[in-house]
Amino acid sequence: MDKMMTRFKYCDARLYPFLEKVLDRLPAEVNEDILNDRGFQILADEGVLGHCGLRYEFDEPVVTLVYFNTKILLKPEHWIIYKMAKQMAQYVLYKNGEGFSEQDMDGMLESWGFKKEVDAVRRDKVIAESAGYNAGYNWAKKQNSDYLLQHFGLYFDQWNEKGLECLLKEEFELPSNLPGADTIHDDRVQLYKIELDSHGQDKVLRVVSLRGAMLTGIMTAVKELKMRDLYGPNDCIDHQSRYMNVT
Repeated sequence: MDKMMTRFKYCDARLYPFLEKVLDRLPAEVNEDILNDRGFQILADEGVLGHCGLRYEFDEPVVTLVYFNTKILLKPEHWIIYKMAKQMAQYVLYKNGEGFSEQDMDGMLESWGFKKEVDAVRRDKVIAESAGYNAGYNWAKKQNSDYLLQHFGLYFDQWNEKGLECLLKEEFELPSNLPGADTIHDDRVQLYKIELDSHGQDKVLRVVSLRGAMLTGIMTAVKELKMRDLYGPNDCIDHQSRYMNVT
């Protein structure tokens, strides 16, 4: 952890545990390259969300600066790991003079052992486009915030840390006034098919229940509510001293 603080001094400390997990899983040569290349830096500062201008000074010239919005902390862990590892893949591909399409980066991540995270994020993207997700999200946005936090806030940290699968094992029922909730049975619901192009290989099929999609939509609304509680309005603060030297 101390190495992370010294190497990436402008990275929010709450991101260090995730960054450490990513670096530990990278091939040894990639890990070494990133830690030794002072031209590669990571910026994640909560002050960016609340000030109109900030200045950062680095000991050596920066060639690549990766910025992570601190709101990333409210995403599920697999999503944070994926986004961080993806930046490492892009760094390597660019350094090697190769293109870095979505396919290139995901392929490299899979070869590094991040296939679980790659598949989970692909699944999340498809869920977000589904009718079930939109039904859950739109329903939740219309609910009283106290009601929403009372009924679903307890499950937020669990969802945030472990993903959708942990929620599907819970005994709680979806609210009866959620459109379609009374017809949902996970063991016989119409399943969504997610076809993943695996670089010319056979396509991989995944299935997501309607209940799971609805739950994801609801938890996304809870996440946005918690964001507002944590960060408040996004307008920048126009203090007399607008620029802060954070060296």
